[in-house]
Amino acid sequence: MWYLTHSGRDMWCRRPHGFFFTSSEAAVAFAAVMGTAFALEAIGVASKDLVSDEGIDAMRLLGVTRIFVDPRIDPDSGDVFGTILHITSPAMQQS
Repeated sequence: MWYLTHSGRDMWCRRPHGFFFTSSEAAVAFAAVMGTAFALEAIGVASKDLVSDEGIDAMRLLGVTRIFVDPRIDPDSGDVFGTILHITSPAMQQS
């Protein structure tokens, strides 16, 4: 998986949303359309690391509760849409 970063280390996100991509090209294209104030680069990471306990905890620390996978932007409204993974709190998982 790929994510966007400004620092080269930390994941760029728009809380509560994070964005993962299946290719660096998709990540770079999304960043260009988003038009952020940051110069963003795509960083590749093993998908198993993202869904590990440490990866999920890192998302929670960032305040990310929903992750778009290969998001798209509606050209008319500018809204982001696509497949979303929901990150729940440990207490919600036990219910």
